[in-house]
This record gives sequence, C-alpha cells and structure tokens, in this order.
Amino acid sequence: MTLTEHDIGSIEDFESGRPYSITVGGKALVLIRKGDQFFAMRDACPHAGARFSDGQVIGTSSADKPGEEIDYCRIGEIISCPWHGWEFDVTTGKSLTRPDRVRVRTYLVKVVKNRLIISQAS
Repeated sequence: MTLTEHDIGSIEDFESGRPYSITVGGKALVLIRKGDQFFAMRDACPHAGARFSDGQVIGTSSADKPGEEIDYCRIGEIISCPWHGWEFDVTTGKSLTRPDRVRVRTYLVKVVKNRLIISQAS
C-alpha cells in the first residue's frame, strides 16, 4: 500500500469551527479545523448519505455521574449530520451513540510549511 499526499491549501484558507467540502483523489471529504489541529473524514453520513460539510461543527455534553452537573465539552470535535442529527467524533470518525458499530473513514492531515497535506492510501 502506498500513501499519496495531496496539498489542499494554506492553513489560512480554513477557519476554525466550520466544515469545508474538499475533494482529494476523487473522493469527497470534509475538513474541520480546531485551532491548530486539522481533521478530515469522508463527507457522507453512513446513515443516509448527507454531506457532513453541510452540517455543523459542535461539542457534546457529558457528566461523570448521574445527577452531577452536565458540562458542554469537546467543542469543535463533533460534527452533526444536517439531515438527522447523527453526531460523529472528527478525531476518530466514530459515532457518538454507537462507536463500536458506526464510523466514518478518517484521513491523516498534517501541516508542512503552513500548507495542509492529506495522506490517502492508493
């Protein structure tokens, strides 16, 4: 298996907290920036095929124990499907509700001299 690298633009071209539709090697991907971190995954929800790039980058709520205060956390690490609200972790591609069974393929994104490089197996 060979990795092909694709230069998709300058880091300044992408704002933090919003999804971007990009095409890499003929595949539709969604790119998400969280501060200085970048994540890429297939731009199709496995439920009904909606484009994640039309969705929202959000956070999630959590509590350590029942009855404890609920915190809003992981801001910028969750993407919500625009059609049915399915939520996925952009760092792993896993569904928040069924991480053991439902996931979306993710791609390695690295920054080289202020350029975004996505690696794709070929």
